[in-house]
Amino acid sequence: MGTDPANRASEQSYRHLFEHMPVCIFVADLAVTPVTILEANRRAELVYGYTAAELAGMPAAHLIPEDARPAVLTILQRVQQGQTVTTETTNQRRDCSCFPVRVVAAPDPTDAGRMIVTVEDITAEVQRRSEAEAIDAERHRIAHEIHDGVAQSLAGLRFKSALWSHLAAAASPGMRAALDELQAVLNAAIVDMRRAIFALRPVDLDALGFFPALTQLVGDFGDQNQLAARLEVSEPQEALPAVYELPLFRIIQESLSNIGQHARASSALVRLTVDAAGGVAVSVHDNGRGFDPSQLGPADLAGHFGLRQMRERILALGGTLDIRSAIGQGTELVVTLPPVAKEVNHATD
Repeated sequence: MGTDPANRASEQSYRHLFEHMPVCIFVADLAVTPVTILEANRRAELVYGYTAAELAGMPAAHLIPEDARPAVLTILQRVQQGQTVTTETTNQRRDCSCFPVRVVAAPDPTDAGRMIVTVEDITAEVQRRSEAEAIDAERHRIAHEIHDGVAQSLAGLRFKSALWSHLAAAASPGMRAALDELQAVLNAAIVDMRRAIFALRPVDLDALGFFPALTQLVGDFGDQNQLAARLEVSEPQEALPAVYELPLFRIIQESLSNIGQHARASSALVRLTVDAAGGVAVSVHDNGRGFDPSQLGPADLAGHFGLRQMRERILALGGTLDIRSAIGQGTELVVTLPPVAKEVNHATD
């Protein structure tokens, strides 16, 4: 009997998808020891430096450096238990050069004795992370030096100028006016310095966790800018997708920085709402001077680098950004992000 045309078409579609995916795909045999590669696509040939024929029948361990193999054994055990595992590890090419990868390993739904593995080279991503960490470390160093150096000197000078003003009570009006002006300039400089320190000093998101780090961020902002800053978070907190944590933190950080620089506010409120499906809504509201949004053209938005970065982050996540304001009535920035697709939210090793 001939092969069903529908089955042939389905097989052809599968083969086309398998061969042309922009990530490496392997089919591995879990029923043998060591675990052996059965198939590999063209992307795997390009990345690892072997032909598909050479990869077929090769023990999977040949693509893994010695120090990464214990972690990979754990992945294999979890896949054999029916789990889908997403993790980051290290692989090696034919020339023995190592590179960082993101691996998603899952049981083959058509054959319990097989495993399907996708591998993505994340060299560029890891480099960006390293650069970001170096920038954060440098920002922390500069903030520390400003706080312990210039900021302390300004505070000392303000104290002395207040003393001079007291001693010069009987001085000429011109002298007292000059000292009052000096006091005003020093006060403004110290406020600006506090804002600069807040903008420079990163909060350790990884060490604290998202919600404690956000609480610290809002509290520090209020202290540095001498205003009442409050955070309200709805339940359930555990529904917040992990992939949203860093971009949300940066969006809120940039929003608060804008309030400190432009709003002349005495209070700020950050509201974070997460629904059961993982959809997110964020509101950052201040009681400052506000502005007329109709007078803010595309050129103004494009020229505001912080706001432009914020929009790019939100759009990349499929979300929306709305800015509501009126002169004398403060400003509210509203961000919404959709629930994350289930496959993005696998447990991470």
